[in-house]
Amino acid sequence: MISWYYVQGSERVGPVSEEALKELFLKEEINLESYVWRKGFQNWERIKDVNELNMEAPVDLPVSNLAIVEPVVEKDFEVVAEPMVQVVKQPKPKSTVQEESPEIFLNFNWNSHKEKEELFFIKIGHDRKIHSNSKYFGPYSIQELREAILENRINNHSLIFSPGMPGWIEVGETPLDPKNFSFNIENVLEGPPLLVVLGSEESPVIALMQESGLDQCTLRGIGPFKKGHIAHCSIYSGKSLKAKNLKISIVEYYPKEQKAICNILEISESAKKVMQSYGN
Repeated sequence: MISWYYVQGSERVGPVSEEALKELFLKEEINLESYVWRKGFQNWERIKDVNELNMEAPVDLPVSNLAIVEPVVEKDFEVVAEPMVQVVKQPKPKSTVQEESPEIFLNFNWNSHKEKEELFFIKIGHDRKIHSNSKYFGPYSIQELREAILENRINNHSLIFSPGMPGWIEVGETPLDPKNFSFNIENVLEGPPLLVVLGSEESPVIALMQESGLDQCTLRGIGPFKKGHIAHCSIYSGKSLKAKNLKISIVEYYPKEQKAICNILEISESAKKVMQSYGN
């Protein structure tokens, strides 16, 4: 039986059966704009975009079918696309997976990305006359970035970054520019941001560190992150592992901004040095 998750408010709920999902739809607890996810999806999808869910079909189910299925493994974060991140798999006792800082191999390939995969970050400020207060936005999909260009929200001089890239480059150096058919990943204007790789039993999850600190940090990434979730993390910059043994808890998550506010519960000396250096 396929297990489904859905978003209600800012919380992820599930797993539930497909029949239960349809019953929730008929009771108007969810609608065509609600986000759902199941194993095999790259990202959360709106119900209206999931062909296998025919929500207009009448369902005659007993109320007992709404019972939430007990999960075998909890999944608190979105799985990153396989072509984007290759996980270094090592045999580990099952009971210790969530207690270890994850290690991954980052390999960026523009041609491997699907149009709707939200894997890109934008940095605004470099493309303005005054850019002392540069701001991060994202993650975005290629489709969303093309729309942003058409609406003049970003331009060819805005900076773009995705995990696995050596640093920030201009949008005009990518195929997002209709006049540019190549991808000049070597023309780096700014060094890479810090990436926090959060451990989970399913697959490590990558988030960009927007603000760093020794007590609290702000992450941007695909959600929804679950409030109260505790994760063991590693810190990367570019393709390099910079530090391990960072333990955080998510205290707030803002789904529209895809931003998570995290308290730092434990931090190694190496992670502390990296965070302090990045903060400066």
